[in-house]
Amino acid sequence: MEFKLEKWQANYIDDFMAATDDPNLSDNLCETMPYPMDVAYAHEYIRERMFNSEERQICRAIIVDGHAVGNVEVMFGEGIYSKTGELSIWLAKPYRLKGLGTEVIRTISALVFDEYDILRIESHPYVSHLIASAALKKAGFFLEGTIHSAIFKDGKSYDYDVYARIKGKEL
Repeated sequence: MEFKLEKWQANYIDDFMAATDDPNLSDNLCETMPYPMDVAYAHEYIRERMFNSEERQICRAIIVDGHAVGNVEVMFGEGIYSKTGELSIWLAKPYRLKGLGTEVIRTISALVFDEYDILRIESHPYVSHLIASAALKKAGFFLEGTIHSAIFKDGKSYDYDVYARIKGKEL
């Protein structure tokens, strides 16, 4: 599937509203997205990514056929973690399970390694999120381990896996 990664723009608001029209979208995200989507939240989400300086975080809308169908971002660590970035991604439901996530992860990883002084990119999917784990593995990430009861969301605790990709190290 052909796609582009572009900086978020205000005119993607309708696409964002359509892409997030999914009661289960935030189930596998560490952040909680409202459902139904709140227009004020949507505007703030896009505004934060539009005006991000990209010194500490790179954010991109995932564009397919001219429409924003998801988001990918890498947040850079600070201090002793300044050479590490944490990757997160979400896709609208119709674009899942088609290989798009894997290709987006590969593309953003290459961009981050090429343009930033980052040595490691990691991602922390819930242990139960097998789709994300498979996409990360296919994109060249390797499983380092599981962190138990580290996330507390909606009254429950969750385990997450740590996947990483090291600059210059291939599987």
